[in-house]
Amino acid sequence: MIGNHRLLGRLLLAFSLLLLPAAAGAQELYTYTVGVFGGIGGSLDADPGGSLTNTGFQLNLGLVTEPRTHLVLRTGRLGLDKDKLFGSLSNADMEYVTIGGEYRYGEKYYDSGVYVALGAYRLNGTNPSGRDSREDTWGVSVGFTGEMPVRRWLGVQAEISGHYVDFREQEIFVMGHVGLAFHF
Repeated sequence: MIGNHRLLGRLLLAFSLLLLPAAAGAQELYTYTVGVFGGIGGSLDADPGGSLTNTGFQLNLGLVTEPRTHLVLRTGRLGLDKDKLFGSLSNADMEYVTIGGEYRYGEKYYDSGVYVALGAYRLNGTNPSGRDSREDTWGVSVGFTGEMPVRRWLGVQAEISGHYVDFREQEIFVMGHVGLAFHF
């Protein structure tokens, strides 16, 4: 009999944990967001390779934690091969994963937001001797977002961001992305 009470207690605890995201969602029209973006960007301090028209993509996974407050995981890739060389590397690209808080402001026809995030960054390329090069490091990003709702579950979102990344040669990156945000 005591075992049944423990089982019942565990089931109630598990059920209450499942309700936590629903409680957060009660303050918003949704609880989770998945965003798919295409974008451009580059490094402000790369020489050579300072083009800001390199192309890339980004995937956002967001969770509403408080009204107008989101925890967002951003992962993406920025090709850095618009110019022949990026610093001393050829065929370079940067991959990243960041996690941070985003605060949103409700406007009449759209939401705007600001975020700060910490992340892990990887710079890949080919060094002058022809060998593959890979550098992993940490970074910090700050960005601004804007989303225009199309449907309750769909929005068009744009964001611009600046990244300080502790690579050996380049440290300051900027990016702009536009895409779709799916809410559920």
